[in-house]
Amino acid sequence: MQIITLTTDWGYKDFYTGMVKANLYNAVPNVNIVDITHGIKKYESLAATFVVRNACLNFPEGTIHIIDVNSFESKNSQFIVVKANNQFYICTDNGLPSLIFKGIDVEITSTEYVYEDSNYYTFAVWDKFCKIAKVLANAKSTETLGTRIEKFAIDSPSYNWFREDDTIICKVSYIDDYGNVFLNITHLEFKQELNGRKFELRLDNRYTINNVVQSYQDVEHTGTALLTISATGNLELAMKESNIARLMGYKVNDSLKIKIL
Repeated sequence: MQIITLTTDWGYKDFYTGMVKANLYNAVPNVNIVDITHGIKKYESLAATFVVRNACLNFPEGTIHIIDVNSFESKNSQFIVVKANNQFYICTDNGLPSLIFKGIDVEITSTEYVYEDSNYYTFAVWDKFCKIAKVLANAKSTETLGTRIEKFAIDSPSYNWFREDDTIICKVSYIDDYGNVFLNITHLEFKQELNGRKFELRLDNRYTINNVVQSYQDVEHTGTALLTISATGNLELAMKESNIARLMGYKVNDSLKIKIL
């Protein structure tokens, strides 16, 4: 059974998901289509990076991943296939792949040998990505798709956390539907930076956090801001039985400062 995943910013209102699935079911026999998410905010590459790195990289070998976030083909951002860990990722070379695969060995192939079947170019996933998926499902290879590329066309700047003196400056990588805020620093990295010292995270002078708890239930009162360890290993900012992102107005790519005491 061929696994194909979908990660997009299409939302759940429109017909796009059904349209693409119909094309894939017709093109690839015995296909198993997995919806990673269609709820990424429009053009939000940092959130898409977080989702793909945490949800897609450990699928079985041969899995085909379709990533359609901020995807528009142009001279500077062509459609490509990235092979990593013996899986295939169909996406646009728009800066997003350089973030997703940072630090990972990859093979990059252009798709100039794959042409649209129609004269409609506004929905490349339906018209082109599905055809690429069919080729990959049959051949398990990128050889007939195009030319090997040495590096990504657009190398997006790193969104890594950094330290200035005794202050760790990190960013919001992702916000889930509960309003939990995932930071771009792991608990292991955080512990290494603290090196046994205490810390203080102040949230707009309304809340002060100075410890990492293991569970939401480790704080007593509803509405208590907390810092915990997410299933991804990243630090997660949350509020017991409440939505801290909405309360504090946090958005993806916002910066937070953690003071080492």
